[in-house]
Amino acid sequence: MEEKNVAIYLPPEGGKFVEGAINGVNFRVRTGTVVEVPAHIAAVLIESRRATEIAEDAVGDFLRAGGKRL
Repeated sequence: MEEKNVAIYLPPEGGKFVEGAINGVNFRVRTGTVVEVPAHIAAVLIESRRATEIAEDAVGDFLRAGGKRL
């Protein structure tokens, strides 16, 4: 059974491409444009973006607290 492709958009932060590997299979996805990728790659990229946003929010909270333990 073939996996469906899904359209995603990755902001052009840090370069023209996002590169990675899943189970030894390398991928390279262009940023700044809508691209179609296999659903499992899209899921990893979306989860990575979400985790980055959560981490940035936590660092912001830490800095707003004057670098004190939250």
